[in-house]
Amino acid sequence: MFTEWIERKKRKRNCKVHFGSDSIKMKDCIVAPVHMISDEIYDNQELDFYVETKYDVYLLRIINKEDSCGIICPAKRDGIIYIISNLPVNTGNIFVQVQKVLTSVEKYGFPNLKNPESEVEFDIK
Repeated sequence: MFTEWIERKKRKRNCKVHFGSDSIKMKDCIVAPVHMISDEIYDNQELDFYVETKYDVYLLRIINKEDSCGIICPAKRDGIIYIISNLPVNTGNIFVQVQKVLTSVEKYGFPNLKNPESEVEFDIK
């Protein structure tokens, strides 16, 4: 339990540099794009975001696909919890889709999502 707390604190400290003027506050968390988002988003293009809550920091990856499903990948030692989702996305709906994913993982504990023992698959509605 104590080591989990230390891991969370390390992740928050290490990711703090990614949150700045391009960060967006939504649903009890702060979302920051990892890379510049291009004007055109292609099929299977990956968009990465850091998501910081009061509890932890997560990496959210949205892959531009029609599937509308996702997976939560556990963090390895000194790693970060990945939330990978497949959703149709364009420059006009990126943050709506981010909101959709975050709402979909609430039933697994988000915004206080603990590191799962194994991968967790979920549907996005």
